[in-house]
Amino acid sequence: MKNTKSNQAGGRRKANSTQFEKRRTTTGVLLLIPTALLVALFVVWPLLSVIHLSFFDWNGVSAEKTFVGLQNFIELSSLPGFWEMAGGTVVYAVGVTAFTIITAFIIALALDKKGKGRINRGFMRVLWFLPCLLSMAVVGILWRIMYNYNTGVINTVLESIGFARVNWLETYGVTRWAIIIASVWSQVGMCVIIFLAGLQSIPTELYEAAAIDGTNSRQQLLHITVPMMAPSITINVLTTTITAFKMYELPLFVSNGLPGYHTRLLTQKIYDLGFKSSDFGHGSALSVVLILVITLISLLQLFYLRKREDIY
Repeated sequence: MKNTKSNQAGGRRKANSTQFEKRRTTTGVLLLIPTALLVALFVVWPLLSVIHLSFFDWNGVSAEKTFVGLQNFIELSSLPGFWEMAGGTVVYAVGVTAFTIITAFIIALALDKKGKGRINRGFMRVLWFLPCLLSMAVVGILWRIMYNYNTGVINTVLESIGFARVNWLETYGVTRWAIIIASVWSQVGMCVIIFLAGLQSIPTELYEAAAIDGTNSRQQLLHITVPMMAPSITINVLTTTITAFKMYELPLFVSNGLPGYHTRLLTQKIYDLGFKSSDFGHGSALSVVLILVITLISLLQLFYLRKREDIY
């Protein structure tokens, strides 16, 4: 008799659990529908439209489109300044990613410092995160003002300490570094927050055990901190690289692509082709190429960085 009641109770619990799981799944699906519709409308559909337009010659106005196959892709290399812009985009993305990650990691270590020299982390987090709240256009205008040859604060400071003024916005080599520095300043805050979260999740017992074994700070950094920070490094590298390759406003407002095509990125060329030259075919083709490059680089980074996470 007792066994029968137990089986019945167990059956009711199982049925209730199954119903709960079904309701939870249904609720989850219903909550995802609005987001899925927005993604389909503003991401998937535009992406498919760009891929479609890349195979046509179209001025964006006429009702007729001429199918040209892969011709738009083939002709990209003959566009004025294409290779200089492509190389500049890669250099810009690599420079921004490398310096942002290194700078953010050093700042996060300083903010996570324990003991008497510890900085107020709450205040410093806000201070470093403030640039992330500004639009890229505002950041670009701000740095263009600071880079001004005659009245910019940077040249004023350089001159006050005995250095010559620098033409930051019209000098080959220098201007590219100018937009990289501005971009690092605008993105480093988010990376600092993520690195701080990773640092605070490392068990203190690891450092205590290492100190007992006689390790110094440098050894703890290389063999405990960096390996344990692998997930945070992966997130920051991926997001910073993608943002750098897609960057448009900041370099445009800082240097406007000058001198020549030296600081003009592929994203600016896409805009010029589509909305200034009314050449939606070549503009769409270049967009597709950039999307494929970003996807390939992101997958390679993800594969390598996740592999390192598994090792650690």
